[in-house]
Amino acid sequence: MDSNPLRVIIRVRVMDIPSGRNARVRCLGNIFCQQILSRQMNHDLKAECHDAEHCLPNFDSKYDVKAWFLYDFNVTGPLDKAEVMKIPHKVYLATRQEDSWIFTSRDLWVENAKNYCATYTWGGSYTTE
Repeated sequence: MDSNPLRVIIRVRVMDIPSGRNARVRCLGNIFCQQILSRQMNHDLKAECHDAEHCLPNFDSKYDVKAWFLYDFNVTGPLDKAEVMKIPHKVYLATRQEDSWIFTSRDLWVENAKNYCATYTWGGSYTTE
């Protein structure tokens, strides 16, 4: 398994994701990990290396709209904005045909997506009680 940091941005029609509205981010992340990274998504925030998901606008829309989904893979600690801009970013258009998913790489979208997503903290921000 590749342990280098990676930020992935996915554009998808929200109604294609086979889950409840509030579970879409996790569901799509799991599908992406299994199909593209050939591994399970690691949600264990206490692990030395874990994956993070971000909730971007419209992820939970009740309408059939397209939305962006953002994931940070192989998070080992915080990175500042300049460090995040240096790590690899990949952008995909995801489409579903029956039970099959197609993740099409969109290299032309990387720079715009990278700049937009730079406002999101690497690894997300979580609070525990």
